[in-house]
Order: sequence, then structure tokens, then C-alpha cells
Amino acid sequence: MSNVEHEAQTEDHDQGGELYEPWLFIKMLDELASSELGIGFVYAVLDVLVTRFGLDDVTVVLADEALGTQAFRHGRRQADLDALPGGGLEPGVYTVPDIVPEVVRDAVRSVCQLSLSLHLARYSAAHDALTNISNRRTFDSALHTAAVQSSRYGWAFTLVLADLNALKAINDTAGHAVGDDVLRMFGFALRRSVRSGDTAARIGGDEFAVILANAEGSEVESFLERLRSLIVPSGIVIGFSVGTASAPRDSTDPAELFRIADARLYEKKGMIKR
Repeated sequence: MSNVEHEAQTEDHDQGGELYEPWLFIKMLDELASSELGIGFVYAVLDVLVTRFGLDDVTVVLADEALGTQAFRHGRRQADLDALPGGGLEPGVYTVPDIVPEVVRDAVRSVCQLSLSLHLARYSAAHDALTNISNRRTFDSALHTAAVQSSRYGWAFTLVLADLNALKAINDTAGHAVGDDVLRMFGFALRRSVRSGDTAARIGGDEFAVILANAEGSEVESFLERLRSLIVPSGIVIGFSVGTASAPRDSTDPAELFRIADARLYEKKGMIKR
């Protein structure tokens, strides 16, 4: 602990008759700066609070326009909103015992609300809003990383490009709402078909891409079989064409891999890429 933090910890500040400890707020901000995900930061702050005040339990309730009421309980346990004052509907920090000064609880709630907002912003920036899978920016970064690793270490991976068939016809005959449902269902099927370490993304209107780590040949066919089996029960016929390129066999250049997979996709559709 630095001298500044130590002095802030040992020097009590009285604000409105309540104990205010700047060191605690500083520590929470330090946690936020070093935490990769905002949700993990929330639990880290609750750990700090429990340790500092010797609490038996603590729950922070946050409000978000997109997610509604969100509750986080110390130890990542399930929050019991019914046991909280007012049914846990009001944002705030609820502790057992109720001994934490209001000014500290307000600080905890504020930084936790900030961390939740950061978490959602990071997630939104990396994912496609309609299908909830990775977006083009995230895909490009993942493909670059995979290509560098393949070039350096010889690690194999396969790029799969998928293009939905007749989506325009669906939009024209059934409406764009149905077309959006088709895209969502295909994105959901992709997400369930990939393994841990793979990347599934929507890279265009009806264009999707998957990076299959450590996969060639039979692993790619297994993935496509899983994908087709998940699409069939949807009740809507979703046709799609695919093109693949594997590294390091075909290339280790991201742009070249994409070009090869795209050309093979158009070849399967009986079209010539212009």
C-alpha cells in the first residue's frame, strides 16, 4: 500500500456524520482498471466490502435499461431478492449486518453500475446486435491472431464461410421480420455448433464465418453435421452454402485464406465471384 493510500486509510473523514474512507474507493477503481470484465469487478468489490467490514453477506442491485434489474451477491451466489428490503427492486447495496455507512454504499453502487455499463459496452462492441454472435471486427481480429499462430507454430485451423440461400426471397415474400428470425436462428445454431476456442461471427447481411481451431477435414464435416442437425428442428427451411480454407495448408495470410474460402463458396453455389 502506498503512503497516500495508507494516510487515506488511517485518516477518517467525516461526511454527514458517516465514515468516509477514500482508500476504499481508490482500491475499487484500481480493481476496475485491472479487471478484464466488468462483471468480475463487481464481485471483486463485494469481496473488498466483506473483508473491510466483516460482513456475513452483501448484495448489490443495479438497474440497466437493456437488462432491467440485475443483482450480484457475494461469492457469486444466487441473489434472494425477496429477502431484500422492498423485494430488491431499488438499486442499492444491501449488507448483513447493516453496518456499512451510506456514503460507502453509494460509492460501491456507483462503481459497480459503471462496471456493468462498461461490460455491456464491451460486449456490444464485439458482438452482432441481431444474432448475438461475434461481429466482423471481432472476427477480423480473431482470424489475424489465428493466422499469426499458424505461421509461427504451425497450428492448424479452418476458416468456414457460410452464405444463406434465398434470404432476399424470404424478405420479399414473408417480410424482413421473418428474415431477421432466420438470421437469429442460424446465428443461434452456429453458436451451439462450435466448440470452446472456436469463433462464430456474422460478417455481413446474410454472411457468416467460423474459425475452427485445430480442425481440418473430418472435424469440419463434424461441425457442419452439428450445424445442419440444429437447423432442421427450427420449422423454417434454412439453406446455406459453405466454402472453406485451411491453414497452414492453403495459406497463413488472413486475406488469402478469406479469398480462397470465398471463391470455394461461390463455386459451390455455381457462381463466379466478380
